Amino acid sequence: MRVKKEIIVWRFLDGNIGHEKQSLALINSINLEIKLLNIPITNLIITTFINIKKLIKLPRPDLIIGVGHRVHLSLIVAKLLFGGKSIVIMKPSIPVHWFDLCIIPKHDQYNGKGLVYRTNGALCDIKNKGAKKSNKGLILIGGLSKTFIWNNDSVVEQIMQLVINNPNIKFELTTSRRTPIDFSLNLEKLKTNLDNLSLNYKKNLKISFPKNQNKNWVKERMSEAKFAWITEDSISMISESLTAGQLVGIIKLSKNNLNKKNKKLNSLNILKKEGLIFYDQDGTYKNTNKLIMFPNQAEKCANWIKQNFINNNQLMKNKKHG
Repeated sequence: MRVKKEIIVWRFLDGNIGHEKQSLALINSINLEIKLLNIPITNLIITTFINIKKLIKLPRPDLIIGVGHRVHLSLIVAKLLFGGKSIVIMKPSIPVHWFDLCIIPKHDQYNGKGLVYRTNGALCDIKNKGAKKSNKGLILIGGLSKTFIWNNDSVVEQIMQLVINNPNIKFELTTSRRTPIDFSLNLEKLKTNLDNLSLNYKKNLKISFPKNQNKNWVKERMSEAKFAWITEDSISMISESLTAGQLVGIIKLSKNNLNKKNKKLNSLNILKKEGLIFYDQDGTYKNTNKLIMFPNQAEKCANWIKQNFINNNQLMKNKKHG
């Protein structure tokens, strides 16, 4: 019988909230007894070597995890000096085989050497809690992006058609930190237009802003609402919504003149091809009685790590002792 062992995880942080959410989603999904040590990176080279004095005093790592180009060097140095398995969640800017595992999204279209686990979108710390309410829907608004051209009027027009064409669904709309400030003025016009059309529509659209929400507001709504419509710039929110088990429709935006290798467009094209997102012109859902199963990507990665790096004493075999 294997002796129960606490898994020591070093997580290198680059200050990017999105990156840190992905690494935490992976760690939480491992679902074992874990001691998590967060190590911030403020400078690519200087911090790495200053940290060595601090790292020597820490328990030796079993897993060394990070996201972002700025953590690459730290992952490699920590692995060489202290052992453990190095895991980077992205397509790295240095050779993949320099890490023990690279978790790379399909949209990066990586076909080279090295140990790679491919995901369908970003890693999310969210669960599919089963049955959803068919009379509830979310409208999630992103904002400015290099890939798309934002147009307040176009987005508001699509929202209005969505509400009009789905009178039996009570929608809740929220914005994000990237949403242009003046978009709120367009929302006021939208409410006025809906009120002028029919008093019933006034009850079918509730608007909420992040400053008035608790930190789990979006997760809670995703666990309840069967439907979500999301602006197509918001890849992370699309991934979260799919992971939560919602039917996902897309609010369209005009595209910038970009080449075909754009990651966001590649990701959207993959999801569309697999039938996971919808671009219906009239703003209504088709086949609403059948939810498409979208496996939790963080859990899939975590299971692979447990089977290949943690079970069978693999960590102990590859761990250096100092």
